[in-house]
Amino acid sequence: MLPRLRLTRGALVYGLLLGLGLATSRLLGVHGVESALALGLALPWLAGAIGARLVIRARHEGQAPGAGTILLRATGHGLALWAVPVLVLALNQLRVRNCTPVEGLAFLVAGPGVGVVLAAIAGVLWGAAFRRERLATLLAALTPLASAGLGLWEFASTPAIFVYDAFAGWFPGTLYDEDVGFPAAYLTFRGLTVLWGLALMLLLRASWSRGLDRLVRPRALPTLVALGLIALALVGRAHGPELGHRSTAEAIQEALGATEEGRRCVVHAPRELRRASRLRLVRDCDFRVERAEAMLGVRQRRPVHAYFYRSSTEKRRWMGAANTYIAKPWRDEVHLQLKGWPHPVLAHEIVHVVAGATARGPFRVGGSLGGWLPDPGIIEGVAVAIEWPERDGMDPHQWSRAMRELEMLPPLEGLAGLSFLGQPSRNAYTAAGSFLRWVLDTRGAEALRRLYRTGDWGTLGAPLGELEAEWHAFLDGRPLPEGALELARLRFHRASIFARVCPHRVAALRAELAGDLAAGDDPAARETCGEILRIEPNEIGARATLAGVLARQGELPEAAEQLAALEGAPPPLVDQARERIADARWLAGEGEAAAAIYRELLEQPQDDGTARAREVKRAALEAGGAQAELVRELLVGPAGVRVSTPVVVHLAQAIAEVREDGLGPYLEARQMMGQERYDLALPLVVTARERGLPTERIRDEALRMEGVCRYALGQLDEAERRFQQARSRPRLRHEAADWLARIAWRRSR
Repeated sequence: MLPRLRLTRGALVYGLLLGLGLATSRLLGVHGVESALALGLALPWLAGAIGARLVIRARHEGQAPGAGTILLRATGHGLALWAVPVLVLALNQLRVRNCTPVEGLAFLVAGPGVGVVLAAIAGVLWGAAFRRERLATLLAALTPLASAGLGLWEFASTPAIFVYDAFAGWFPGTLYDEDVGFPAAYLTFRGLTVLWGLALMLLLRASWSRGLDRLVRPRALPTLVALGLIALALVGRAHGPELGHRSTAEAIQEALGATEEGRRCVVHAPRELRRASRLRLVRDCDFRVERAEAMLGVRQRRPVHAYFYRSSTEKRRWMGAANTYIAKPWRDEVHLQLKGWPHPVLAHEIVHVVAGATARGPFRVGGSLGGWLPDPGIIEGVAVAIEWPERDGMDPHQWSRAMRELEMLPPLEGLAGLSFLGQPSRNAYTAAGSFLRWVLDTRGAEALRRLYRTGDWGTLGAPLGELEAEWHAFLDGRPLPEGALELARLRFHRASIFARVCPHRVAALRAELAGDLAAGDDPAARETCGEILRIEPNEIGARATLAGVLARQGELPEAAEQLAALEGAPPPLVDQARERIADARWLAGEGEAAAAIYRELLEQPQDDGTARAREVKRAALEAGGAQAELVRELLVGPAGVRVSTPVVVHLAQAIAEVREDGLGPYLEARQMMGQERYDLALPLVVTARERGLPTERIRDEALRMEGVCRYALGQLDEAERRFQQARSRPRLRHEAADWLARIAWRRSR
């Protein structure tokens, strides 16, 4: 019986305490992928030790059970150990909502459920093979831990961030990819695990001695069957990259198909991407490496391998992260999906690799204990501090000041160590980047390198409280542009993944909603929005979308109700809902009402891209006639569905025929740049600027576009002149400085 084995009784108490500990977290306290991983790491080693001790106890008591009997006992004890925390989490789901209980239970069965059974079988094998009790128990407990160690080695030695482990189950790789479902590859991997388990059981039965004093010479038939199962499992292991169980650099490079080498980087990209585009990626990667080196005062010794995937789906298939960009500094790798040129995240990921030149430990990341304990606040903060991204006319210092004004700025101690992961990601990245850029500017690169190398915030020369006060005083002196607080409310309104209800289900529904909208299926979009709001009534993005869907369906009173329910939400998000209602009214033929809403919206705080689109809509409606119809088709689309690139080009050319200014060529040039046909875009944008454009924002954007086109085509002198002009425009100042640095770098090379 279970209670008769002292180790089992202790294990059940351990399982109970483990379940209660997980229940304190909203993310870990329900059946799901995260709790399955936690139990997969915490339970199998104990199940293995119990399996070994059952054999040892039977030997001491002079019992002579058959192999099947002892295996049944061992797996029963292991499953009892598994069932205790699983039951605790099931009861906790009465308190904390779980939107995918069936899938969550599937993760717990496929992960720690299978893991404890396999560990118990392995424990019986060790107990039967060794008469020394402590040695047998130790080997049985170490087997799952050694397997997890091999998984860590695979994580470190391959491009993948996901790991499939026979005992622990599946580690998906990153917290920031919220859309995590049960992958088909998990089923095939567990199929191979079953082969290993059956093979071990057959070997035990073939060599079992009822006296339990030794293993006898195995019988031929079951041994041959076991060896056949092992051979099948090894074949499956060999085909791991094809099955999605693991990955290799060679397999990824073959799937992408093209490699270009630069001075500091090797770029792996899709074979169908034009070579001119691949070479631009190489040059930009080289530039980012040398820029990061200069700012950090380090030298990147080996080439950086930059992998550019066709899509987030392909990236997830080969290395495990879909919507999260990844760097592996110890492998000198960055992994990104294609997203225009210059790539918006390449600089950030390159900093991770270059900063590794100053780090210690096997993973070359900032942290304590010689680099073995990573500090996410230091790692991500340094990347933001060196990349220094500007968005909507504000840099991280200004965003941090806006958060401070809104009482959304994380405390400095909340950015240190693993506390960083408990903060909303955007807030934490921005604040850490602002603080460490302040450290760089006030204490120098050596202080930043020392912090990265040691992971010790005390090396900055003052307690965190004093540093925080100095940093806050600095932030208070940073000017904020008009509307900054409203934009900050929009950007930083999401909570940490640890604090959200059903984050994985909501992420999957968001992806489904995007598909509904792309298909123009308003009834389905309405239903999906409703499902999101039933899970999380404060999901304001879904409510804003629902307002637009209802308006397109002609249910304006209901749309107004959804708009009213957004009271207290960030004003720019409320304005997005109002714009969707205006679009719907325009589609319904109520042009004057739509124009009035667009005019009101243009008086509100908003990012430049949104403002330019609204300016074009307003101008078209004020002009009326064919212009209004063409712009409505282009920017709103039939039934609210965006039109394809060829149709946009056709509509832009038609707009050029009915307008005297350069709006038509400008819109067409944007499409050409999106296709990286800078040779076709340049004459269009030049024509647009010569003819004149309707607003200052659009004129600024056309100036930026011409500079980018000229740089892409190698016209460095002309590009420099355009970006020198752009430096005098407030909304282009930061980006122009970056382009001028790129031009100077390219000339020097």
